Amino acid sequence: MTKINDSQKTDEAAEIHKRCAIYARYSSDMQRDTSIEDQIRKCREYAAKQGWVVVEDYVRFDQAASGTSLIGRDGISTLVAAAEERPCPFDVLLIDDTSRLARNLIHGLTILRRLMFLGVNVVSVSQGISSGDKSGSQLFTLFGMMDEQQIQGHADKVRRGQEGRVLKRCVPGGRCYGYRNVPIEDPNRKGDYGRPYVMEVRREILEEEAAVVREIFEMYARGNSFDNIAQHLRAKQILPPFPPRRNSIRAWSTEGISAMLLNEKYIGLHIWRRTTTVRDEAGRISTRATPEGDWVKCEVPEWRIVSDELWNKVQQQRAQKNKIGIHKLGGIERTKRSQTYLFSGLLVCGNCGQAISIVDGTKGGAIVRYGCGLHRYRGSCANAITIRRDSLEEQTLRWLTHDLFQGDRLEQIANSFHAKLEARIAELKAEAHKNAINRPELLKERAEKMQEAWALTDFIVAHGSQASRTVQARLAAAEDRVKEIDERLLLAKDPEPIAFTAGQIADHLRERLSNFHSVLTSTPLVGKQIIRKHIKKITLKPGEADGKRVLYASVEFEFNGGGGDSGVLLTESMDAFGQQYGFTTITVTGLVLETHRIRKTRSVELTTPDSVPAASANIVQPNVAGRDGTPAIQVGVA
Repeated sequence: MTKINDSQKTDEAAEIHKRCAIYARYSSDMQRDTSIEDQIRKCREYAAKQGWVVVEDYVRFDQAASGTSLIGRDGISTLVAAAEERPCPFDVLLIDDTSRLARNLIHGLTILRRLMFLGVNVVSVSQGISSGDKSGSQLFTLFGMMDEQQIQGHADKVRRGQEGRVLKRCVPGGRCYGYRNVPIEDPNRKGDYGRPYVMEVRREILEEEAAVVREIFEMYARGNSFDNIAQHLRAKQILPPFPPRRNSIRAWSTEGISAMLLNEKYIGLHIWRRTTTVRDEAGRISTRATPEGDWVKCEVPEWRIVSDELWNKVQQQRAQKNKIGIHKLGGIERTKRSQTYLFSGLLVCGNCGQAISIVDGTKGGAIVRYGCGLHRYRGSCANAITIRRDSLEEQTLRWLTHDLFQGDRLEQIANSFHAKLEARIAELKAEAHKNAINRPELLKERAEKMQEAWALTDFIVAHGSQASRTVQARLAAAEDRVKEIDERLLLAKDPEPIAFTAGQIADHLRERLSNFHSVLTSTPLVGKQIIRKHIKKITLKPGEADGKRVLYASVEFEFNGGGGDSGVLLTESMDAFGQQYGFTTITVTGLVLETHRIRKTRSVELTTPDSVPAASANIVQPNVAGRDGTPAIQVGVA
């Protein structure tokens, strides 16, 4: 009889006393929570038969988490992280079957190989396979392929079912303006929230909205633009459709009108599967267009709102307009004409904070007007004031190159800005003094909050997704308080004093403003670059002055030295100061734009200060040709 040596006894003892972690998962909100309990129960029974010990702190699960992705699966993520600890707190990970680990072969094998590398054996109790066996990896791969094929087959069945619904003229989902969705219920079955089960959804014409749809088609067929139609509907106060995306403004817009004119449902044609969704390696979903041959088309005569004759007329008109439309370049050079617009992209509405852009113009772009885009295209802002581009450019450039240099305006601006800086530094000093006095209490509170955060973290790690939201909220609050205390401790030191005087700030501004004189004699593209180098934003707020509508403008100048090419010696220290204390711009106010001011084309000389080289203040007007065919050098005055 062979005698059992000590090493064999040790191996058998280790096998008997293996420590087990358990992982369970279900993927759909429609599944029962008891699915988790059943999986864990089976794993416990298997461990008991083997004589293994279940480590209760490492029984984790993921509820309503898809196996096709690792995103949002905190249960398995924390188990893998725990396996990386030394010593490892468990020897075996038990799962009910391989599909619980993942339904994506790559993800499943990645988790499996990582755990095997860390010395953890993965066991699928229902299938009776173990990664520690000689053929374990091959079996996990085989079952993983079957799990992935099963989810793909399920997706194909869902699509088949949806296609069948479409062919039966049911609504797969979503609302459409002009119709109402009518659920067909089964009174003998219960659905969500105790209501009758919805077998299908039918779409019926809502005549009130259908009349609006027909009016939109007829207006466009008569030659009205998208924008004209939107304005007409807003003027009639017709309730617009719900926006397709969350946090979008519910309003009649050019984009919405354009989409409605392409919706085949209005001629009784339902087209499904124009797009399909795919997942990348990280589980992120993206939408892709499908070939037209894969589309599912179904005629639904009872959906028809627009006649074929009106539909065809609208589509022909759209095609013709697209053929002769404006050539777009993109960015701030959206069109060839917009290359000459000096301030486009810098203008902001003082009411709503949205961009001020070109909202009106004559054919050929000889006269264009700026206005609030949110008011013009969606009617959601009260700022209805518009201003001609040439008038805005002339008044703004005159103000920048001439008016600001008059008298002691720059000195007043610099003194005001310097006073604000001093006030802010005084506030920071007072706060630093207070934080320095409270430093011992802050350090004590920080230690207590760190201890609380560690305890809460241990609790969440131990209980996984069973940890309540209250516990997670307490952890977040503790961490936020620690960050707040750290910030206050950093502010316990007195701030650096201002290293420059108000006079030096005035010199800084004067030198920056002097650069705008080169805009007057530069090409438009060069002029735009110069302006954007020094100006961050121009805010235009509507108002009245002397009974006339005006725009009150405030200009934000970049506080830094513009890339280090400034001639002011203190530029670097000003840059550092601005970055340290958050003073990145100097806002200058006082410009009032007359919105009905029309420019006259006669040459003038602008007065320049002694500190700025004298230059003829001329504005390039590319649309006005000189005798030799080159752009004429002109400036307009009121």
